[in-house]
Amino acid sequence: MMDRSPFFAACCIAATAVSVLLSGCNSAESRARQAYTEYQAASAAGDLQGARIALLQLVTAQDDVPSYWEELGKLQLELHAYPDAYYAFNRAHELDRTNAGTLAAMTQLALLGGNMDIAEQNARQLELLSPGHPAVRLAYGYVALRRTDLDKADEEADQLIENFPFDPSAKLLKARILMARGDAAKAVALLQDQVRSKPNDIGSLKALMTLLQHESDWRGVADVAARLGQLQPKDKTWAVTAVDAAFRANDIVSARRESEPLLTPAAAPDAVADVLDVWAKRWKTPEAIAEIRRVASRATPQQRLAFATYFNEVGSPEDAQALAGGGPQLPINATNMSANAIIADAVGQMGQASEAKRLFDAILAREPDHVYALRGRIKLEIRTGRAKAAISDAQRLISVLPGSAPDRLLLARAYAAAGDARQLDRTLWDAFHEIPANLELYEVLRAHVRKTQGEDAVKSVDDEYRQQRDVNLAREFI
Repeated sequence: MMDRSPFFAACCIAATAVSVLLSGCNSAESRARQAYTEYQAASAAGDLQGARIALLQLVTAQDDVPSYWEELGKLQLELHAYPDAYYAFNRAHELDRTNAGTLAAMTQLALLGGNMDIAEQNARQLELLSPGHPAVRLAYGYVALRRTDLDKADEEADQLIENFPFDPSAKLLKARILMARGDAAKAVALLQDQVRSKPNDIGSLKALMTLLQHESDWRGVADVAARLGQLQPKDKTWAVTAVDAAFRANDIVSARRESEPLLTPAAAPDAVADVLDVWAKRWKTPEAIAEIRRVASRATPQQRLAFATYFNEVGSPEDAQALAGGGPQLPINATNMSANAIIADAVGQMGQASEAKRLFDAILAREPDHVYALRGRIKLEIRTGRAKAAISDAQRLISVLPGSAPDRLLLARAYAAAGDARQLDRTLWDAFHEIPANLELYEVLRAHVRKTQGEDAVKSVDDEYRQQRDVNLAREFI
């Protein structure tokens, strides 16, 4: 949404200015000088969290320098901490009301948060300060769109495109208006044209991918996600998205091809785990298991637990146990808990429920919030008819990972095993509302509502999910 490059282009000037500003010797200036040094070091190392901590220390030591707050806002934005970013930019604006860039950032952040009244208020101030700033028309366009004044929104979008023909924000607004008019095909074509003219336009590619997801065009999603992965090779989420979309498009060849870089011995264990989770959900065949068994034979020690988890998920516990070490690793300690949790899951699936429970209990006695052990014990409790214990464990798991859709569904499974229809229904609806626009939750809830309430009730689920996706889409478009 906003480019940090102008700041870095001025680094030499900023460094000189800071050396003058911090030339005093009192304690506040000393702390500020130290914090700024730490910020520079963290930025150079690409440590965003470290840079954030240093900037927070800097503005604490000297809270009356607008450029410090502005840079903190940019960093919070990069970390997707939008409310914190708005606070920082607002503080910078309070200290320097002549800076149009700060006010523009506040305007766009208000749009991103759906605060249309604040966005409009900021835009009016920005228009007085810098009448031709694109954020003014952008805000007016989105405000009109929110108020369903599509003609006014179109007018603002067309003016933006005329004044800034290559600005992706203008095209994104226009595409959003086309969506509101029910013309998804034109919206997709507009964004495709934008990325053809600017192949490295990451913002437009993200928005295009979101729009294609909105339309369930999984072949298109896979292609765009693969392009994003090429542009941002360090972010493996794009490659995982490409694999998932290819499977959804029933393009097994492409899914396997996109998976290959994430399953090599050089791949990070987290990336291996993410792509194997997709395989476990999307391609449950003997051929798939045989393929992963072949790949797992060359896995590094750090990757083996991810492969073992996959084999437990697809019902091949013998493979899981072998990869995790063969048998329980005693005594249990911090370094072997995860392996023992996987082994416990495997032996439980092989009929040794008592041994599995003893192992899970021992792990959770040492670390009550161990995620692998909690998940494994919940599944064991469901299989062995201990639904109340499964519910208790699942509730604890949700408290640890409230944003995990699979774990919400595990809690729903526990309630179903207990025969508690009311809590099952409530759990699915809570998850649907608290983790919006999640396809997996939507599909499960939809099937549940159809079974329990009939086809007519399904429409309300479809309508709400469509609204959730629209909100999610709008966030990508700003």
